[in-house]
Amino acid sequence: MVLALIIGTLEPCKEPLFEVHENFGRLLGWVRKILLLSFRISIASLGYTAAKFRIFGRARVLIECLNNIALCPTIEDRRVWIPNSNKGFSIKSHFLNIKDFGDTPNFGPYNMGAPTPVLKDLETLLLKSSQEEQSEVRYCAVRWATYLFDSQHCPSQFICMLGAADSSLDIREMALEGLFLMKHDELSMSGKSDVRYPNLEAMLDYILRQQPKLLDSTEMREQRLLFPSRTYIVMIKFLLKCFESELEENRSVEESSTFQSAIQNMCLLVEHAMAFEGSIELHASASKTLIAIGSCIPEMIASRYAQKVSWIKQLLSHVDLDTRESAARLLGIASSTLPIAASSAIISELIASVSGIQKLRFETQHGALCAIGYVTADCMSRTPSIPEALFQNTLKFLVDVVNSETATLASVAMQALGHIALRVPLPALINDSNSIDILTFLNEKLMKLLSGDDIKAIQKIVIAIGHICVMETSTSRLNLVLDLIFSLCRSKVEDVLFAAGEALSFLWGGVPVTADVILKTNYSTLSMSSNFLMGDVNLSLSKYSANGTNTASEDCHSTIRDAITRKLFDNLLYSTRKEERCAGAVWLLSITMYCGHHPAIQKMLPEIQEAFSHLLGEQNELTQELASQGMSIVYELGDESMKKNLVNALLVEDSEVFQEGAIGEGLNGGKLSTYKELCNLANEMGQPDLIYRFMDLANHQASLNSKRGAAFGFSKIAKQAGDVLKPHLRLLIPRLVRYQYDPDKNVQDAMSHIWKSLVEDSKKTIDEHFDIIVDDLLMQCGSRLWRSREASCLALADIIQGRKFDQLSTE
Repeated sequence: MVLALIIGTLEPCKEPLFEVHENFGRLLGWVRKILLLSFRISIASLGYTAAKFRIFGRARVLIECLNNIALCPTIEDRRVWIPNSNKGFSIKSHFLNIKDFGDTPNFGPYNMGAPTPVLKDLETLLLKSSQEEQSEVRYCAVRWATYLFDSQHCPSQFICMLGAADSSLDIREMALEGLFLMKHDELSMSGKSDVRYPNLEAMLDYILRQQPKLLDSTEMREQRLLFPSRTYIVMIKFLLKCFESELEENRSVEESSTFQSAIQNMCLLVEHAMAFEGSIELHASASKTLIAIGSCIPEMIASRYAQKVSWIKQLLSHVDLDTRESAARLLGIASSTLPIAASSAIISELIASVSGIQKLRFETQHGALCAIGYVTADCMSRTPSIPEALFQNTLKFLVDVVNSETATLASVAMQALGHIALRVPLPALINDSNSIDILTFLNEKLMKLLSGDDIKAIQKIVIAIGHICVMETSTSRLNLVLDLIFSLCRSKVEDVLFAAGEALSFLWGGVPVTADVILKTNYSTLSMSSNFLMGDVNLSLSKYSANGTNTASEDCHSTIRDAITRKLFDNLLYSTRKEERCAGAVWLLSITMYCGHHPAIQKMLPEIQEAFSHLLGEQNELTQELASQGMSIVYELGDESMKKNLVNALLVEDSEVFQEGAIGEGLNGGKLSTYKELCNLANEMGQPDLIYRFMDLANHQASLNSKRGAAFGFSKIAKQAGDVLKPHLRLLIPRLVRYQYDPDKNVQDAMSHIWKSLVEDSKKTIDEHFDIIVDDLLMQCGSRLWRSREASCLALADIIQGRKFDQLSTE
């Protein structure tokens, strides 16, 4: 198609068909490189495309010319294949300099200096071809749009957005790759991305030029979609990336009028995506995008949607749970700019809609309960707040729902109470002349709900209990809450244990989130929102060390911290019941991760490591894995002096931490029963502290597909461990190669996990370090340990296969 465009725009002539601009040679350079990249499209399909533009003959000749040029080894041979006027056109040979065909990765028209008219025509052709009926043509258009232009080129990114909705899987995947959305999770884990996104205003302007109806201001929910749902989804995600990138580069940009205008247009586009015929996934993505924008520029979003309250209320009864929760959050954000009387009216209306005689759909009740929590929480953070009578009425309504409704609605009402309690301590309910403490009144019902079988409801309830305690000042109420949480210590459901660990972290204090983060962003859980493991642990935690508890309640929470510590160390971690030890491991790890910078945790690091080391020998896979990861986190949290002491304590530990034969035999042929066996590899390298990294990587593979891996972000820890170990690769590689052939299957698996985490290309790494690997294996073939001799012989037999004699003769 590109060839068709280049030739088709030329006027026919008798003597050379055209004289080529100096840049044309460069343009041929990147076109030739494209052909050499095996774009998986046949000459037949290219011919079909060229025929549609009535230039099949010229395209065929140029394709043949460039293919033959590519096969020629010298400049002189290449010049032989330059067509002359007898074939219809001529090109001056000096324009086809070999330097123009260099192996530079930047071969797009921008880098090759193509004229602006050629670029514009090329963009038009690719856009038109991306919507052709023949899939090969669409594939070619998306492929070239991806490779010809850089990531900041708006027309090519728009073509990729259209391609994301294609019926062909290959085209969809290529489009996502061009938008850098395929690697979104990897980029998020690495912290920063080197991808340069287009200017938000420029990207939006191009989209609006292609679809001017997006500026139509008719009622949003009554429209048809202007793009396919899949296109809308990737378009919104990509625009959000542009938005975040621009804010990250220059925070002051939000003050500019052009940026604010772009945000208004972006909001309008997102609102269009909420049309009735949109998919559930699209509605969830669009509503979360509005919250993401609002978390960065809350004033602008609040003022815009304060005028669209009626539209937001419609979304509260949406069939999708995520969309309802996002709409409730958005209503809470919007209410912050409304007069307190208007916000009070919204709360009263929501309460009346659920407590009426007529039974509403579950979705409507759920959305209203969510919104009551967010709007009331916002109102209680303002001065003046809502009237005391309305506040009491709201609390009584939510308490009644918890006490009388099903587990699902009761959990949502508890969540709403938790959100309100993040702003103000929950007061007692005034009933006639009596006052009733909310937690005491609900204690029996909550105990019943927590012992039920609705896992999601239990998770919401227990986390809500944690939120309620953030600003609580009554020791008796906090002890009541502790009893509720600790009642889950024999649960065998991982998700419930993780939720309880999060609740205990809120009780402890110093969690790495604030009330604003929970209420005004796309917050879900602490584990999903905390990213301190991606960077400096101490620095990241210290940012939030003052958050999470009210100063007035510090003494009260100090007493509760002592109670939590006693329960964990005196009862759970050393319990005779394996499920209680598992719960203790989860909860101790949660508190250590989320509150690690708290002075109380810092003082307890040696005791915490000792507890985790005791749990390393557990037969329960979850307990053993969390104990291993917990030891690494403890090490990260300590200062240099503390790290040294922790390593020494680990190395001299001589207690049996594994049951006989649980992990296999040691290198001396006996049973593996002490840490000394585990530390051999680290000691051989002269880096005892690397034992923590080996434990991280050995457990990483097992946690990848587990809920606990996602819950605690262990992949981030493993990445950090891999980065620390890479400088030691030269010493580590020979030993890892040998250990992968160990007679014990468990040792093989652990070392294979470490190898895969550290080495990207196994064959290349072995080739580069072949000599030192062979030297180590030959030496170990004479070891007094039969395991080492056997592993070395097996490894040697494997790696010498296919080698040339010259490579082996020196050995």
